[in-house]
Amino acid sequence: MWKWNKKSKQQERLIAAQEESNRIAAEKLAVEKRNAELSAAALTLLTEQKQKVRGYTMPDIPDFVTPPGKKPAIAMDSCAGIAAFANSDPQFYSSFPGYPKLAWMAQSSDYRSVPETTANEMTRSWGEVKVKGDGDQEYADKISKIEQRIKVLGIRDLMRRHVENEMIFGRSQLFIDIKGHENKTDLPLLVNGTSLGKGCLKGFRLIEPIWSTPSMYNATDPTQSDFFVPSKWFVLGKEIHADRLMTLIMRPVPDMLKPAYNFSGVSMLQLMQPYVERWQRTVDSVSDLIHSFSITGLKTNMQNILEGGQEGMAQLVMRSQMFSQLRNNQNLMLMDKDMEEFFQFNTPLSTLDALLQKAQEQMASPSHTPLVKLLGITPSGLNANSEGEIRVYNDYIASLQEAHLRPQIEIILNLIQLDLFGEIDDQIVFEFSPLEQMNDEQKATIAKTKADADAVYIQNGVLAPEEIRERLAKDESGDYSGIDVEDVPESPEMELFNNADQEEEADDVARD
Repeated sequence: MWKWNKKSKQQERLIAAQEESNRIAAEKLAVEKRNAELSAAALTLLTEQKQKVRGYTMPDIPDFVTPPGKKPAIAMDSCAGIAAFANSDPQFYSSFPGYPKLAWMAQSSDYRSVPETTANEMTRSWGEVKVKGDGDQEYADKISKIEQRIKVLGIRDLMRRHVENEMIFGRSQLFIDIKGHENKTDLPLLVNGTSLGKGCLKGFRLIEPIWSTPSMYNATDPTQSDFFVPSKWFVLGKEIHADRLMTLIMRPVPDMLKPAYNFSGVSMLQLMQPYVERWQRTVDSVSDLIHSFSITGLKTNMQNILEGGQEGMAQLVMRSQMFSQLRNNQNLMLMDKDMEEFFQFNTPLSTLDALLQKAQEQMASPSHTPLVKLLGITPSGLNANSEGEIRVYNDYIASLQEAHLRPQIEIILNLIQLDLFGEIDDQIVFEFSPLEQMNDEQKATIAKTKADADAVYIQNGVLAPEEIRERLAKDESGDYSGIDVEDVPESPEMELFNNADQEEEADDVARD
């Protein structure tokens, strides 16, 4: 009986131990499950934060831009999710800052100087309407009317604001306003004499990108020319075909980022942001340093203050006030020779100007703008000049004109021809004027060189004087533009010969 009871107790202890082991194992599994859940939640939060920092979320578009009951096309873009898995850390400021922030940044002169300078340079010399080859009086009348129409429409100033708007926001659009097409803006616009006739053009309207967003574009077939190119836009509740909007994007982003940028490009302000922030931080630091570059102190008895005596505190305050009132070069400073000592620490300021200059010069690098153009800083040193930089900059501006302005100016020129004449003449073109302007001395030197060359050609029988005269008459930039080619004056030798003949005839008449 005793043995059976002993065996029963052992079995109970074994069962209890097994139950305790199972309970510990269950708690361990629960802890591991909880840790796994916390790790997953932390990983999800980290991923969301990285995506938020990288700026791959869709842009905020005002509700009234799209018509009621419709959504912008980029809100349903599945390809934009690819950007969430980009395995690279952002450098500088790679996320889209948003149109409100860009508008806020444009209020600073440090940011606005580049868009204004570039836009002014691209339209400074402007250009003129010309005819390919030789033109006649009929073309002269046409060109005069076209240039007058360009002036009335304010195309030059419109293109300047067009470029400036693009550099601030990353995209700018010009709406082509056609008479009688108020309810046809969602249809394509064919710029030809069949679809448009005389008096068709009302004008052009500049649209900032915050008021527009794509309504339709091809996101499925990369082999097509319209892949990730919007064919229609929502503009403040109205759907407009892309043919009626001349869209200017000078710094496009890859297809993967286009939805995140509302199908705009990278703003010049966004490229300048790290350089401007460093410059402004440097200026503030130098200003603070200059404000407190000198530290002045007075070593005095602090025993009563440390002991907490009110009388000692009052004496110390009075001593400090007296020291502050007398601390200048026109007064006398008195100190206790045994208990007090004066000291001063000065921070050297000899290199701050160079530090500021280097930080300021860096702001010109994103826009390729010479310092003399952007900041008015002229080169220093022996025989230093900025002619080479200006020449390179003019070449850069000319390339921007050809790449971005010329396609849109050609459309404007065709529309003006249809508006004035009802047809398009391919012989009429627009040419940009040279950006480099010569002074009077340089012009006189070139004219003298050409005159010497013409004299050699005439002397050797290569050209006739009439041909040289015809060229001078057609040169609108010369002093002899528009002269009568047929009314050729006699040469000095021929005049002397004629005078001699006249004198001989007079002598004969007198002898008779």
